[in-house]
Amino acid sequence: MHSAATDSFRRLTAAPLCALALAAVPQTAFANFFDLRTGVDFTTWTLSGDATAFNNDLGDATDSYARLNRGIGGGSVGGAFAPGPVIVDFNAPFEVSFRFFVSHSGGVDGEGNPVGVQGDGLTFFMTGNTPALGQGGSDLGYGGSGMNGYAFAVDTFNFDNEPQAVSVQILGEGSSTPLAFTETGLPDIQPADYYQWFGTVGFTPSGDDDETGTLSFEILQAFTNQSYRVEWSSADWSSVATDVYDEESNFLGRGIHFGFTAGNGLADDVHFVGSLTVAPPIPEPSTWAMLLAGLGLAGFAARARRN
Repeated sequence: MHSAATDSFRRLTAAPLCALALAAVPQTAFANFFDLRTGVDFTTWTLSGDATAFNNDLGDATDSYARLNRGIGGGSVGGAFAPGPVIVDFNAPFEVSFRFFVSHSGGVDGEGNPVGVQGDGLTFFMTGNTPALGQGGSDLGYGGSGMNGYAFAVDTFNFDNEPQAVSVQILGEGSSTPLAFTETGLPDIQPADYYQWFGTVGFTPSGDDDETGTLSFEILQAFTNQSYRVEWSSADWSSVATDVYDEESNFLGRGIHFGFTAGNGLADDVHFVGSLTVAPPIPEPSTWAMLLAGLGLAGFAARARRN
């Protein structure tokens, strides 16, 4: 990893990280809620292209990271794909939350402006296909992948015929051409004073039990309380999701694969996603006694100590 990117990572994993990672982000009462901000070990995911994964031991917690690409000019693309598929009810609301940050591997100047070229961006995707990595640069590792379904992009670099970066976008069918987008007006996704963002993907069904409805994608900066949102009202999961069966051919539900991709072309940025796992506290002996008593096992424990 480039030394400047490493310095950024060290600043991120200092003491304030735990508070930031667990900052209150409202959790709507969705029927299907997948919180990827906590409890994910990215070292167990399938990594493609230039992606790597590692765990950072914080003592009472573990911060797991997927570094989706390398911070080099000349093109780097990678993806991290979750074990799957997961079962989702596409006739009920669902929500997926994750956290991400971008590191300028070229560093920043004295005023916090990135040195080098920032770009190109990252996506969170949901597909019925086997996950596949697309092309780098403006395709963000998603365009050209051939995956059906949808992706939710933070695009940090634009050509003349593209939405002004930084933008949030909804993509579909393995194409980097947006179905919908919102231009944030931000000149940079990662000023030097803060790093991590929360991303939230939401789905509101049509109510017709046909697996169609409205998709939304929002990013939130916890320190500055900035948020940017895009919506698209023509989502159709009926031809995307797949039927999932167990080993005995029992129908389990409708399934989907998901993961992250990122890419750069001539840009220098490294794109990360992270998840925090807090170690459960070790109960005091008296607490164990109360737990055992509540389970009707106190007598058993006493006999075990005598034996």
